[in-house]
Amino acid sequence: MNLFEKMFNYQMMTRLNETGLFTWTSQERAWLRMMLNHPAAREALSPVTLDKMYNMLNGEQDLNLQDYLTEKAKSEENSVSHPLLRQLRLIILHHQGFRMTGRVRNGRTSHDEFGFPYKLEYSMVKKEWYVLWYAPRFDKLMSTKLHSIVTVEAQPVELDIASGYTARIAAITEKRKTTITIEVLPEFNQELSRILYAFSCFEKQVEYLEAKQTYRIELTVPRNEMDYVLSKMRFLGKRVRIADHTVLRERMSETAAKALARYAEKDPDTHSECSNEVQHR
Repeated sequence: MNLFEKMFNYQMMTRLNETGLFTWTSQERAWLRMMLNHPAAREALSPVTLDKMYNMLNGEQDLNLQDYLTEKAKSEENSVSHPLLRQLRLIILHHQGFRMTGRVRNGRTSHDEFGFPYKLEYSMVKKEWYVLWYAPRFDKLMSTKLHSIVTVEAQPVELDIASGYTARIAAITEKRKTTITIEVLPEFNQELSRILYAFSCFEKQVEYLEAKQTYRIELTVPRNEMDYVLSKMRFLGKRVRIADHTVLRERMSETAAKALARYAEKDPDTHSECSNEVQHR
């Protein structure tokens, strides 16, 4: 694809996004049709939505992954959906509150707790759904596993009160954020797109220092996501370094020291005997 084709495609996609249209490929339509056959689709989607999508994809070919993929040593698969997902999604969509009864630590049960939910999250590590909600009683942001909820009921909230809750949620979330500056070593500037992709889930700004020929990436990260940033830094290795965050720099240094200690020489005599044996051979 030449430069003019790329410019034309970019302009076309920009105009489509401005008009609210969405284009999808035949592979994406075939993948979606395969996903609709999954048992969790009936739990996640309403019957009306499911029938409508079936009718839209009626003429598409089936994506038969079993023809060229072999699945071995499969672990027990849990459902990626949850019965409360649809109810909580509607509550969030209509800017309502809820009355929740759920299990907490030490086997206790919290009864009739009022909250204002604002987001649903799925943990890829723990394979669990969470509802994020604001507790006006404590003025805190809470996170609750869906499987810990016993009952939940929608609670109407006046528009001005809901707006106040939303503003308070935004203020607390912003207060919890911090900034981290990451430098890309000049010899790895050609891998900038890969590095940016590793941090694609965060807000970021990129600056190029021409004098040093160095890219600086300023990430805006919630404080509870620090471990995730460190895992990405370890994955990228010598391509990047943390420029300004003292705590994270110390943790990276500690990780590097522990990794090097595994390969340190523990017994010089044993090492010399092994070297002599190798030379003899």
